[in-house]
Amino acid sequence: MNTQTEHWHLSKSVSVTQIVSIILLAAGLFIWGSDVEKGITANAQAIQHESDLRSLEQKHIGKFKDETLINRRSVSSEKWSFPQQRQDNSSFVK
Repeated sequence: MNTQTEHWHLSKSVSVTQIVSIILLAAGLFIWGSDVEKGITANAQAIQHESDLRSLEQKHIGKFKDETLINRRSVSSEKWSFPQQRQDNSSFVK
Protein backbone atom coordinates (compact mmCIF):
# COMPACT_ATOMS: atom_id res chain seq x y z
CA MET A 1 0.00 0.00 0.00
CA ASN A 2 0.90 3.55 -0.52
CA THR A 3 2.14 5.61 2.43
CA GLN A 4 0.06 8.57 1.31
CA THR A 5 -3.27 6.72 1.47
CA GLU A 6 -2.61 5.10 4.83
CA HIS A 7 -2.53 8.35 6.83
CA TRP A 8 -5.31 10.78 7.50
CA HIS A 9 -4.80 14.26 6.29
CA LEU A 10 -6.50 17.30 7.78
CA SER A 11 -6.39 20.41 5.72
CA LYS A 12 -6.41 23.87 7.25
CA SER A 13 -8.36 25.26 4.35
CA VAL A 14 -12.12 25.87 4.56
CA SER A 15 -14.21 25.31 1.49
CA VAL A 16 -17.01 27.56 0.31
CA THR A 17 -19.61 24.84 0.88
CA GLN A 18 -18.67 24.64 4.56
CA ILE A 19 -19.10 28.39 4.97
CA VAL A 20 -22.43 28.35 3.13
CA SER A 21 -23.71 25.42 5.19
CA ILE A 22 -22.74 27.12 8.47
CA ILE A 23 -24.47 30.34 7.39
CA LEU A 24 -27.62 28.43 6.41
CA LEU A 25 -27.57 26.52 9.68
CA ALA A 26 -27.23 29.76 11.66
CA ALA A 27 -30.06 31.37 9.67
CA GLY A 28 -32.31 28.36 10.27
CA LEU A 29 -31.53 28.44 13.97
CA PHE A 30 -32.34 32.16 14.10
CA ILE A 31 -35.67 31.66 12.30
CA TRP A 32 -36.60 28.74 14.57
CA GLY A 33 -35.75 30.80 17.66
CA SER A 34 -37.88 33.71 16.50
CA ASP A 35 -40.82 31.34 15.84
CA VAL A 36 -40.47 29.94 19.35
CA GLU A 37 -40.45 33.48 20.75
CA LYS A 38 -43.62 34.33 18.81
CA GLY A 39 -45.31 31.23 20.24
CA ILE A 40 -44.29 32.17 23.78
CA THR A 41 -45.61 35.71 23.29
CA ALA A 42 -48.91 34.40 21.89
CA ASN A 43 -49.30 32.05 24.88
CA ALA A 44 -48.59 34.86 27.32
CA GLN A 45 -51.23 37.03 25.65
CA ALA A 46 -53.76 34.18 25.73
CA ILE A 47 -53.10 33.62 29.44
CA GLN A 48 -53.58 37.33 30.15
CA HIS A 49 -56.80 37.34 28.12
CA GLU A 50 -58.15 34.35 30.09
CA SER A 51 -57.24 36.07 33.34
CA ASP A 52 -59.07 39.23 32.27
CA LEU A 53 -62.14 37.20 31.26
CA ARG A 54 -62.19 35.37 34.60
CA SER A 55 -61.97 38.59 36.59
CA LEU A 56 -64.78 40.11 34.50
CA GLU A 57 -66.84 36.95 34.99
CA GLN A 58 -66.30 37.09 38.77
CA LYS A 59 -67.38 40.74 38.73
CA HIS A 60 -70.61 39.84 36.89
CA ILE A 61 -71.25 36.90 39.23
CA GLY A 62 -70.83 39.23 42.22
CA LYS A 63 -73.33 41.68 40.78
CA PHE A 64 -75.77 38.86 40.04
CA LYS A 65 -75.46 37.55 43.60
CA ASP A 66 -76.09 41.02 45.01
CA GLU A 67 -79.15 41.51 42.80
CA THR A 68 -80.46 38.07 43.73
CA LEU A 69 -79.98 38.80 47.43
CA ILE A 70 -81.81 42.13 47.12
CA ASN A 71 -84.67 40.49 45.20
CA ARG A 72 -84.91 37.67 47.73
CA ARG A 73 -85.02 40.13 50.62
CA SER A 74 -87.71 42.22 48.94
CA VAL A 75 -89.80 39.14 48.22
CA SER A 76 -89.49 37.82 51.77
CA SER A 77 -90.35 41.22 53.25
CA GLU A 78 -93.58 41.54 51.25
CA LYS A 79 -96.67 39.88 52.60
CA TRP A 80 -98.21 37.64 50.04
CA SER A 81 -101.91 37.10 50.18
CA PHE A 82 -102.94 33.82 48.66
CA PRO A 83 -106.58 33.21 47.79
CA GLN A 84 -108.37 30.95 50.20
CA GLN A 85 -108.93 27.42 49.03
CA ARG A 86 -112.51 26.38 48.44
CA GLN A 87 -113.84 24.06 51.05
CA ASP A 88 -116.46 22.44 48.91
CA ASN A 89 -115.15 20.14 46.23
CA SER A 90 -118.44 20.10 44.34
CA SER A 91 -116.90 21.66 41.26
CA PHE A 92 -114.65 18.66 40.71
CA VAL A 93 -116.11 15.71 38.91
CA LYS A 94 -115.19 12.35 40.30
